[in-house]
Amino acid sequence: MFSRRQAELRMTELQTRRLGRTGLLVTELGFGAASVADVPEGEETLLRAFSLGINFVETGRCYKGSEYLIGRALQRLGQSGSGIHVASKTLKRSRDGALSDLERSLSHLGLPKVAIYQLNSVDEEAWGQVMANGGALHGLKEARECGLVDYIGISSHTVEVLRRAIESQEFDTIQTKYSAFNTAGEALIRLAQERDIGVIAMKPLGGFGMLGWLKSSRYARFLNARTLLRYALSSQYLSVVIPGMRFPWEAEQNVAVATSHDRMTPAQRERLRRRAQAFLAEAARAV
Repeated sequence: MFSRRQAELRMTELQTRRLGRTGLLVTELGFGAASVADVPEGEETLLRAFSLGINFVETGRCYKGSEYLIGRALQRLGQSGSGIHVASKTLKRSRDGALSDLERSLSHLGLPKVAIYQLNSVDEEAWGQVMANGGALHGLKEARECGLVDYIGISSHTVEVLRRAIESQEFDTIQTKYSAFNTAGEALIRLAQERDIGVIAMKPLGGFGMLGWLKSSRYARFLNARTLLRYALSSQYLSVVIPGMRFPWEAEQNVAVATSHDRMTPAQRERLRRRAQAFLAEAARAV
C-alpha cells in the first residue's frame, strides 16, 4: 500500500527540459546511479524513481553493478520502460577500448542501443588521446553510425576541457559538477546553452560525504539536501540534475523537492553560495 504522501507524489508530474540539440525531453531531475548497486534496495530505488516519473538515468562502466541493475529494472518495467533515457560512459581512451566498453554496457543494460554514451572523466592529458585519430571519440562516432548510440557526450571535472569540448562541436552533451560549492562553471554552462549542447549536472548536493559533514555543522539549517537541490534546479542553463540515489526514500524526497520548489531568486542563490563558501573555508581551517 502506498502512503498518502507517495500517492501525492505519483499525481505530481516532474517538469521536463530539452537536452540541448539531442531534442530529448528529459525530466529536470534525473537519477545518478553511481552507487545504486551498493545497497540491497538499489533495484527498488530505481523502480520507485521511474514510477515517480524520472525518465533519465546516468551510469558508467566504472560503477560496479550499476548497468546490470538498471538493466534488470528496465526488464521488469517492460514496454513501460521504453521512455526512459539511459546514459552511460567509458574511461577508455582508444577507439577499440571505447567500442569494447560500449558492447559490455549494452549487454548489461539489455538494450540494443543507448541514448547517450559519454567519454568519462576527461582531463587535459586524456583530451589529446580521445580526440586523436583512433581515439575514443572516433569509436563512438562509428557506433553512432551503426545505430548503437544516439548521441555522444563528455564528462569532466576540468572547466577548460569542457570549454574545448563545447567549442569543438563534437559533443551533444557535457557533464559537469554543479552546486553551490562549485561556481567556476557558471560561464561554461551558459556557453553550452548558447551552442545548444545539453548540460548534465552531477554532484548537485556537493559530492560524496558532503551532507554528512554539513549535518554536524552550524550551516545545516541552510545547506541541506533540499536547499542544495533547489539551488541546482533553479539554474536555467542546466538540462538535467542527477543527484546520486540509493534508497527509495531518497528518490521520493528528491522528487518532492523537484515538484514543489519555487525557483530561487538571484539574491537567494547568492546567499546560499556565500554560505557554502564560508562552510568550505571553515572546514579547510579545521583540517
